[in-house]
Amino acid sequence: MPRVAQIDSSTTHLADSPTRLRVGVFPLGAAGTPEGVATGPADDLEQISAALERLAGRGRPWLVRMYVGWTGAHSMRACLDHMAWWAAQPWDLDMVLCYRDRTANVDGWLTLVSETISRWGGRFSTLQITSEADLTSMPGAADGDFPRVAEALVRGMLRAATLKRELGATVEVGFAVTFDPHPGECSLWPQVRQLGGQDFPAAVDYAGIDMYPDVFRPGPPMSLERLGEAVGLVLRVFRERVLEPIGLGSQVPIHICENGWPTGSTRYPERQADALETMVRSVHAARGGLNVTHWELFTLRDADSYKDDLFHQFGILRDDYTPKPAFQRLANLYSEFG
Repeated sequence: MPRVAQIDSSTTHLADSPTRLRVGVFPLGAAGTPEGVATGPADDLEQISAALERLAGRGRPWLVRMYVGWTGAHSMRACLDHMAWWAAQPWDLDMVLCYRDRTANVDGWLTLVSETISRWGGRFSTLQITSEADLTSMPGAADGDFPRVAEALVRGMLRAATLKRELGATVEVGFAVTFDPHPGECSLWPQVRQLGGQDFPAAVDYAGIDMYPDVFRPGPPMSLERLGEAVGLVLRVFRERVLEPIGLGSQVPIHICENGWPTGSTRYPERQADALETMVRSVHAARGGLNVTHWELFTLRDADSYKDDLFHQFGILRDDYTPKPAFQRLANLYSEFG
């Protein structure tokens, strides 16, 4: 067993009986990049299903994370059809509504939110309203690049909360952003406070973060000890400097919605296994003190295992569904934490 970094419990104030960490994964061979979408061989649902069963073992099934891209009123039917197809599958679902509308048709977007809650508010486990509304540096690949995104986030959350109450829906509704070491400089949060007022915190069931420590930074990989410390720092900054200033206190759970570590010519598969184990153990140790309830992997399989770049090799399976070392490592961790 490799040396794995731990979070010191004295700095995270772990609860006596923290809740069990719920885990999930995006299962398809695609990844958003600054240039578009990284893709490769077609997805095989039988292979995906078999892999998810092997990961879960005898434990609770993994959440399956799926994305829907709203690009305007013309995309409504495609969005609803996409969700209907996934709703018919046998998995627990974490559905993400991405706001990617250059026309800024927020009223149309709210209709999509309403239809989603009305149709699947008792089927989906979690529903994310917008994806990375704070990220403006990846045109077309994150919601932050689209006009009126703060309004889409706030009004989408408020609409979802209202319908949940009216319909008695059980889905947990929240949002997810990227990690920002300088959140005070982000233009999104002042807009959220202004638009949402006191109603916004009451509408949020969870707050999500997409985090990739040691992936996009220059230089050689971090030591495992530094990587574990980085995970703890990311979560504390998110809790204390992002969520608390907008009224989301410790009672609002944190979901880690995307976390991964890709392979490649200078990133070896065994190192991926060590890195993922380090991050999961660090999250698991911090879950009580910071109220972290979910961790989701990006991603199950490579987009294209023959392309040597970060975005094509995030999987713990290769694109032919043969496992990398991280696959069994995560299955063992899930069994251990179960």
